[in-house]
Amino acid sequence: KFVTVEIPPEVNKEVVETALKCYEKGLLVDDTVLGTHVDMEKCGNLKVYGSYLRKRLLHQTGAIVLNGLDMKALAGGDENNLEQLTECSRIAYYLISSHIGYVDAGARGRLFDVKSANIDAMDKKKDNVLFSVSDTECSWHTDGASKDRVYDVVGLMCISPAAIGGEFQVANACNAFNRLGLALPKFMMYELTRPIPRDVLENGKGKGVQDLVSALSRSPKVLPMRIRYNSYPIFVAKGDRLRCRYMRHWIETGHEKTNWKVPTMLRVAMDLFDDALDKECCFDRALSRGQIIMSNNSLTVHARKAFQNNDPTLPPRHLLRAWLQIQKADL
Repeated sequence: KFVTVEIPPEVNKEVVETALKCYEKGLLVDDTVLGTHVDMEKCGNLKVYGSYLRKRLLHQTGAIVLNGLDMKALAGGDENNLEQLTECSRIAYYLISSHIGYVDAGARGRLFDVKSANIDAMDKKKDNVLFSVSDTECSWHTDGASKDRVYDVVGLMCISPAAIGGEFQVANACNAFNRLGLALPKFMMYELTRPIPRDVLENGKGKGVQDLVSALSRSPKVLPMRIRYNSYPIFVAKGDRLRCRYMRHWIETGHEKTNWKVPTMLRVAMDLFDDALDKECCFDRALSRGQIIMSNNSLTVHARKAFQNNDPTLPPRHLLRAWLQIQKADL
């Protein structure tokens, strides 16, 4: 079940006032330090609200849409003021995310700009290109392709929607796994629970190979070894705990770059898993300006439909992404 909640007025007030104060001081989101630039005692309502959202994501619905962030106030009264709107939205989104959990800035910074750089992520001639900088369709996946880095929650905030398309989708991976477990033989389920090599993506902007270090680390002799190391299952089930890590595209490109064929049984298992996820889709619409979506990155998967920025009177599609660690937030 998918839940949409309104941001309470008292929380909205705290977030907007704090973001505007930071902006007036000339601070950007990467400069803002909680406890130094932000008076945490004045964010009491936000702290309680963040705890409520964290429990929703960990123990209840697993996915939430937040409505009602006062974007007009963040823009100084004029939503056409995109410069202030964008910078204040970054700070506001970081404040909300930081009160839900720890914002993981290790791979791509605190917040990542999800907007088209006119690069086709499906172009096989392109390497190390994220779907986040492309306008092409992105199939069912969880975030994070590295064996050694796992994110608890993925969040997106919409600053400007696309003129056409860009619908965001969320599906329940647990239900899909259970559905397949009831229907498939064990040898087929094994394909979803054994280690599988994945393509390797470099930290940074994800717009290709843009520096010498990346070029060397992605050379024909080095990259296949890195991909073989970067092997892990789609599903790990231990007792009553389940974790899904899926991105079919990176599985297929990983096999291709190691000169391996995707095994027939794995291909069939992924076909069936994709079909099951289609049936478990619980959210399928484009976010509007100011909306925030948070989803548990272990229990749900998400996708994005292709989009077009073809209206010159509208700003191009622009979302902000945050990766959160939340499991230890209450310790």
